[in-house]
Amino acid sequence: MNKLSGIDRHAIMGCVGVLFMVLWLSFNFNHGERIQHNDGLGWDGSAYADWAQRDSIEILNSHTVSEYYIGRLLPSIIIHNTTKLLGYDITSTPRVIHAFYLFNVGLLVIAAGLLILIGRHYQWRMPIYFLGFSALFFNYPVLTNLSYNPTLTDISGYVLGLGIFYAYIKNRFALLVVLSFLCCFVWPTMLYGALPMIMLGRASVANRPPSLHSHLLALLVAISLIALAAYLYANGLRQSLGTTVFKKEILPLSIILFITYIYLALKPMIDVPAYLRASKYIKVAPVVVGILLYVSVKAIVFHFSDRTPGPLTITSYLGLFTQASLSNPLINVVAHAMHYGPFYMIAILLWPRIAAQAKAEGLGLSVFIALFAFLSIGSESRQFLNAWPALAMLTCQALNQLGDERKVDWWFTYAVAGMALILSRFWLSINVGPWTGNFQAFPDQMLYMYSGPWISHQMYGVFLAVTLLCFISLLTLLRQPSSSPVRTSTQEV
Repeated sequence: MNKLSGIDRHAIMGCVGVLFMVLWLSFNFNHGERIQHNDGLGWDGSAYADWAQRDSIEILNSHTVSEYYIGRLLPSIIIHNTTKLLGYDITSTPRVIHAFYLFNVGLLVIAAGLLILIGRHYQWRMPIYFLGFSALFFNYPVLTNLSYNPTLTDISGYVLGLGIFYAYIKNRFALLVVLSFLCCFVWPTMLYGALPMIMLGRASVANRPPSLHSHLLALLVAISLIALAAYLYANGLRQSLGTTVFKKEILPLSIILFITYIYLALKPMIDVPAYLRASKYIKVAPVVVGILLYVSVKAIVFHFSDRTPGPLTITSYLGLFTQASLSNPLINVVAHAMHYGPFYMIAILLWPRIAAQAKAEGLGLSVFIALFAFLSIGSESRQFLNAWPALAMLTCQALNQLGDERKVDWWFTYAVAGMALILSRFWLSINVGPWTGNFQAFPDQMLYMYSGPWISHQMYGVFLAVTLLCFISLLTLLRQPSSSPVRTSTQEV
């Protein structure tokens, strides 16, 4: 009887979480806070909305869209043609915002279904399903930015990233290729993340303690990136206007921690002999498909674009990637923790286990995770939206495996979910006053403090304190040993 009432109680809490999402998303349809710029369309969002309002064939044949934006045009095309089919007029700004919002909410419903399928694949216990739900939906991108800036392609890339992960772990090659192709016209950088998964396959990589070459190569990569940053700075490359400029007095500490982060991130992922052994199982057909995918995407972009790179070039990205990441010590960790919530911090604490899980899934996912672990030194958290779902699911699987050793129970689940809700800042208004153009000061900083390169030194100090407090809390929760792991396991199945 007590067992049954316990299950009922937790089921009710799960329903409460789902009901909260339904009510919050419904409320934000008409009453959600919108970005002040361009009447709720924002900067890039105004272009996406304009393309959704115009004929798709006309836009493509006009050859007036840059290569960068051709890589993000698919959601606008889908919304234009779907609303046209349904007879829903999106010529006005409020209605096009509503169309994008409904499209994004529909994608989140698909994400919820994928979460269930992934949990079944891994045979998760019920608390882990709830943790997975919290990891995907209780964060700033979903609870806050979805409503605040709905005409972006963020949620499309987010859900496609989750779908690509699902297709990979289920070994559904055709679905993996199709979703990767679609994602190339939603979130262009996914092309370089998906190619390893397509071409390298699922040959498992032996998980061994890092050897000497693992330490040396990880350190070499970190030092080389710092050397590149110094070289670019010496040759006149500077951060984009408005980003936070580093302080010379704390720059040495920022550099040391920058190197340390990359070293620790890459060390468990680097094992050249293990990768070489796994590469023996690479098949020719997936390699050919990967090459064809790359060529076809580049050909489509080249044909329909105006053949200009757009606002984000490799040079400007490197400036943002390196210099902005040195503005404050471990600014990337603080920014990601505030963007994705406690699950990013749990991923750091369980990183060796997550690396081992990625290796067990296969060579392709191992390279994918290693790539984005390296890129996560960048402090603009939105850049990694397509990779976050894979990391979130691997983190949940690591917690699932940890359940027999530590107390990953319902108390842990509720504590982490509550922390995620608080850090999502859905309860905090962004539009506290008219913007002045000074990104580093309020009221503008209410928006820009959510993006690493623009977090002011003052808000970095605030968020650093919050991040440290969360880390201590999570470490305490994870270190609680389970007094009776067998009993807990059977109760939660």
